[in-house]
Amino acid sequence: MVQAEPRGDIKSDSWPFSLATGNNKSMMDLYARSGHSSRRRERTASSRGPSRSSFSFLFVVNELEFYKEPGADIFRDVWHNELPPRSCTGYSGERAGKVLRYRDGEVMEASDYVWYRGGLGVPGRCYSNLEEAPGYSHAAVFACNPHLPLVVIRDDPLMLDDAKSSMHALHFFHPRHLPGLSQATTSSPDDVLPRGGAPVKYVAGRSPSWMPGLVPSVYANPWLEPPPSCGLGGELAIIIGLMAFSKSGPDVEDVFLGTHGRGGYWHNSLWTSRAAPSYYPRSTQETPRGFYIGVFYDPDNAEGSSQEAIHGFEWNSAVVQETPP
Repeated sequence: MVQAEPRGDIKSDSWPFSLATGNNKSMMDLYARSGHSSRRRERTASSRGPSRSSFSFLFVVNELEFYKEPGADIFRDVWHNELPPRSCTGYSGERAGKVLRYRDGEVMEASDYVWYRGGLGVPGRCYSNLEEAPGYSHAAVFACNPHLPLVVIRDDPLMLDDAKSSMHALHFFHPRHLPGLSQATTSSPDDVLPRGGAPVKYVAGRSPSWMPGLVPSVYANPWLEPPPSCGLGGELAIIIGLMAFSKSGPDVEDVFLGTHGRGGYWHNSLWTSRAAPSYYPRSTQETPRGFYIGVFYDPDNAEGSSQEAIHGFEWNSAVVQETPP
């Protein structure tokens, strides 16, 4: 996967979103600073692409398949919780999902794009007949058991010879300038976080509408008078990974696209499922479950899918807004 440049140098006053409105500023100004190629500019001007005022990105969610034959290397922590495999050889592969497009609060299939990986140890690609979609970020999110709810690998686990040092518990950053906003990350996200305090293992606000539907109740704010919750932001790959555990059938994209006449759960920037995700392991006897998530720039919308635009969406807005009571 093509990796984005480090994102820690982006200034908050250039972000195209605000927590209050979630609306874009001028994407023409953002694009002029982004340095994208003329080929992508020409592609954006085509009739196939979204309007210049839109914000979009592509993503794929692949369910990871664990190697379960006798003799498999089972990785456990000191309390004997089973963890994700410590190397790519602990996986038998992945169930590749459809490439999806997020555009202005809605998710749809990006039918011109497909995901392909040649095998373990080989980077995956998201491409169309015309070009490859450059990668913005990726991660894997795992639900291990009720006592170890969520583990994050901020990398591609099918590419790692030693994933032990890459495993982190889910954390939340509480931005001081946006009280009540919870930003999903890990304990060592130095390359992406704004300046402020350290991430913690609980959300920033009280009574979030997306708990337990997206984040387990064990992450509730423990203090007596936290501010009202103002939504969930942070690393897109982690947030999308949390969403994937609401799947109830073989196709994880049904979570985002809907099925049987029901729309997807992530709609109009809201998370509409109130029930706890159905795909979490129910006991310590079950094998952990996990998803690899790749987030990509949208080549059909270079102006509204720049590094600066996506970073601002993650760190200066609520990716999942609060559902009105």
